[in-house]
Amino acid sequence: MYSQESIVSPLSMTIRTKLILVYGALAIFFSTLFSFIGVVRITENARDNAVKMESAIRGGLEKFLSEKAYALAGQIEIYLRYHPFDIHDPELRKIAVQKIQRTGYSGLHDGVGKQDGKYLFHPNPAIEGQYLSAFRYKLPALWEAIRENLNGRPVSRYYLWEEKDGTFREKFFVGIPVRGTDCILFATVYVDEFYQPLYQAQETITREKEASIRIFLISSFLATVVLILVSVFIARSFSRPIHKVALHARRIGAGDLESRLHIPTGDEMEELAEVLNKMSADLSAYIKNLTETTAVKERMEGELQLAREIQHSIIPHTFPPFPDVREFDIYGTMIPAKEVAGDFFDFFFIDPDKLGIVIGDVSGKGVPAALFMSMARALVRVYGLAGEGPARTLGKTNRMLAADNDASMFVSVIYAEYDLWTGRMVLANGGHNPPLLCSAGASRRLDTQPDLFLGPFPDAAFQEWSFTMAPGDAVIFYTDGVTEAQTSSGSLYGDKRLQCRYDGRQDRDPQALCRDLLTDVREFCRDAPQYDDITILAFRVNEFRARSGSELMDSQTPGNGV
Repeated sequence: MYSQESIVSPLSMTIRTKLILVYGALAIFFSTLFSFIGVVRITENARDNAVKMESAIRGGLEKFLSEKAYALAGQIEIYLRYHPFDIHDPELRKIAVQKIQRTGYSGLHDGVGKQDGKYLFHPNPAIEGQYLSAFRYKLPALWEAIRENLNGRPVSRYYLWEEKDGTFREKFFVGIPVRGTDCILFATVYVDEFYQPLYQAQETITREKEASIRIFLISSFLATVVLILVSVFIARSFSRPIHKVALHARRIGAGDLESRLHIPTGDEMEELAEVLNKMSADLSAYIKNLTETTAVKERMEGELQLAREIQHSIIPHTFPPFPDVREFDIYGTMIPAKEVAGDFFDFFFIDPDKLGIVIGDVSGKGVPAALFMSMARALVRVYGLAGEGPARTLGKTNRMLAADNDASMFVSVIYAEYDLWTGRMVLANGGHNPPLLCSAGASRRLDTQPDLFLGPFPDAAFQEWSFTMAPGDAVIFYTDGVTEAQTSSGSLYGDKRLQCRYDGRQDRDPQALCRDLLTDVREFCRDAPQYDDITILAFRVNEFRARSGSELMDSQTPGNGV
């Protein structure tokens, strides 16, 4: 007959052994992984520090030698203001020829504005009087720097100097023209002279790196041993409670977040049970919050979709809008920069013989701009249908928009009225881009001198401009999203490119005029993101219902024409 111990002990040992093997393997794996990562990090840090030190040394060298050369050139310039230039002047030589650090020196040569020059002052008197072109083939990098000097430009350059024993050492050269003369102050120094601190630092870094790696590897080994011992202790102490933890984890994985685990052992297993219970509660709260957040997001997306649909419904999108009207064609398109746009356009018959046309651009983007846009469009249509003319229509619209405009929003608007009998178009411009008139094979901006934006100033006044269109003429209305469309480098599409786009194209139908411009803007911008709505509205005259007895003349005075 088996005792209780003889039954439980083998099962307990089996679980304990498995836990020891698992924890031990994990400890070895992560210790090895962390050791590898640590060694790589230490090596990379050492290399990065060396690179940074080298960059700092080179930067310091360049700054030091450049400042020294500029200072000496300045001293020579000041000296020559009060003394004649004399190649035998010992004071001048003393200024020009100086020792720099341990291996560097300065000197003076002439030749600014010449094809060649010669040494005037040099630490080696035997070189004085020799021409600089001797470096043309021996040291081409130095010769290129000297050639730039001869053109009167300051220059600095690294180059390789061949020593007497045939080895090469890197040097740094700075040449500074002396103002008021044809002379150049030059300074040069061996680069490796400045690298001594780097060499010392590299040795220190290497020793520290090796020490750090040894300490890290020892620490990793000790951590591995400790982890294995801890795993053995955990396996011996918690072989039975761990089954409860596993079962509870499975319930959590199955979606049961309301059950709680109770392990009254008074040790880490009890703490683990409490953590799991808290995790279940937190996870339950998170899922609830996520569900609510998802619902809010879906509701907001639904509201944005509804806003897009409402905006789409109030912007004309059926073309041709008046199939039975032969006297003109009209077409418009709008590309929003965000979910909903701040641009708008509209057209409507004021009476059977007069067409109202409006285009606008609201400040800002998104839902607030869309709401302000809807109000502006509705007001222009309401007051435009009253038939009081463009100026009074914009004036009344502005006073209504300015009332209770705490957000200080504004909108630029052009409102025009076209007479189907005479071909005469009258418009008022509230701070908007002047339209283009395409006529007789050419295009030009209508000089409508924009008045104030609508919205900020309730007492703003607006003037009217008029001009007569002929059959075949077209007017292009647009928002600043066209002219201010930009490439990734910041170049703008611009008014000039827009005008050139329509030269000789007034014979195209309005849809083609809009499509060609939109295609050109997209090709210009390529893949660069745009931050403003793009809206284009094209109006083309086909014929008149009747002509008046006399031809109406264009004028450039307010109220008479442009």
